[in-house]
Amino acid sequence: MTHDMSQPAIRIENLRKVYGHGDTAVEALKGVDMTVYPGEVVGLIGPSGSGKSTLLKCLGAVTEPTSGRIHFNGEPVYADGWQVKDIRALRRDRIGFVFQAPYLIPFLDVTDNVALLPMLAGRPNAGARARALELLTALDVAHRAKAQVSQLSGGEQQRVAIARALANQPPVILADEPTAPLDSERALTVVRILNQMAQQYRTAIIVVTHDEKIIPTFRRIYHIRDGRTYEEAGEGRAF
Repeated sequence: MTHDMSQPAIRIENLRKVYGHGDTAVEALKGVDMTVYPGEVVGLIGPSGSGKSTLLKCLGAVTEPTSGRIHFNGEPVYADGWQVKDIRALRRDRIGFVFQAPYLIPFLDVTDNVALLPMLAGRPNAGARARALELLTALDVAHRAKAQVSQLSGGEQQRVAIARALANQPPVILADEPTAPLDSERALTVVRILNQMAQQYRTAIIVVTHDEKIIPTFRRIYHIRDGRTYEEAGEGRAF
């Protein structure tokens, strides 16, 4: 899959999300705007209750926004209503997820954990496993390809989780606090890997984080406060 470099991989325009109705309504997102380009890793930071989780759920097609627009690679995904017929296929094929915990499947080996999504998308088993091995090699965990999840270190599990997120070559990866449980060295390693993978596969990555260790690494940062986003230039400090 090739990703058009001339336009944003993610474009969000005036996105709103309201929970409830009438006097009990809560406006979680109040008109969010954001762009992320292919190959770019952008930080999203803000205090608890600011709307980070709601925005991630809307982008991940887990929660339906109330209004606004979401485009992936120039194609409308949401425009005052979902523009795709199969939301599950959208999540499977066009969005990768990396969480604070790896959430790997314990009864599958490393290769099959990564190959499962392409298989579910209809890719032949041999092709899906070849793609998994390509990613595991890029992430320096190919030597663990046949290992069980329980045999992996925490850092190895997170690398496998990143490989899984890339398995269907999505234009978008959403990383939710991926370094929270890690020490400084391992946290910076994860961020370095995300940047390498973004550039290699031309994927746009949004990292939601409170982790002060990694915030200086972002070249662009979106702050979210009271349901609105504010962009600023980051330090882009080397890892």
